[in-house]
Amino acid sequence: MNGRRAAGSEVAQLYLGDPAAAGEPPRQLKGFGRVTLNPGRSTTVTFNLTRRDLSYWSTSANNWVVPEGRFQVYVGDSSALANLPLQGSFMRIAR
Repeated sequence: MNGRRAAGSEVAQLYLGDPAAAGEPPRQLKGFGRVTLNPGRSTTVTFNLTRRDLSYWSTSANNWVVPEGRFQVYVGDSSALANLPLQGSFMRIAR
């Protein structure tokens, strides 16, 4: 090798964890974006979430429901928790 490093691609994946009361799986894929970077460079990947992204199908309500409570946010390169280094949360409060 001559010491050069090559550009590389990565797929950033966004997972949401619904509030516990929703009874949904702990993480669900809600978006992804492929980026290609040259060595030593970084970039920002933006994900836009819609109301539908926050919803789950309620069989009892026979409709899509957006639960209140704390949503967990995970970003990384696979669904394995160890590969989701960016983590945070936000609250949804009914109006």
